[in-house]
Amino acid sequence: MVRMLQVSTLALALSAVACKKSAPEPAMLSAAPTSPMQASVPAHVADVQRLMENFRRVSFDLDSSTLNAQTKRVLDENAGILQRRTDVKIEVQGHCDERGTTDYNLALGQRRAAAVQSYLVSSGVSPSRITLVSYGEERPLAAGGGEVAWSQNRRAEFRVTVGGDGLVDGTTR
Repeated sequence: MVRMLQVSTLALALSAVACKKSAPEPAMLSAAPTSPMQASVPAHVADVQRLMENFRRVSFDLDSSTLNAQTKRVLDENAGILQRRTDVKIEVQGHCDERGTTDYNLALGQRRAAAVQSYLVSSGVSPSRITLVSYGEERPLAAGGGEVAWSQNRRAEFRVTVGGDGLVDGTTR
């Protein structure tokens, strides 16, 4: 019985040692991913994904492509990102609410995207880094009618199309 107790104690001690985690190397601590996304995504791809998240959409008044003060503040932030990351190219997408004809809304969406591009260029971003597209009313952000939904759909959005190290649309080539 004593022999069995000694073997059991030895086995328990060995399993405790085997399960004990050793401290990671100091170099590994700094390289550890900070989120699940970073664990599976190369650093340069994660950088562009963070950049895409930082771009904020801008809103427009009814039947307008005029940039208001709030829109200009957001565009100043976006221009700052583009000035720091000169390897990035973007697409500015113009959107409208559901009111108006398809042709009218496509033209208005184009004017909205062009107004954003013009502002970014005046802030020092090269026009060769910005492409424009209008989706008119075809890609609503908010479903349904009424001013709350319509005001969310009158917007311009940003999409990173090229972002250094051979990235296109946030994925590697």
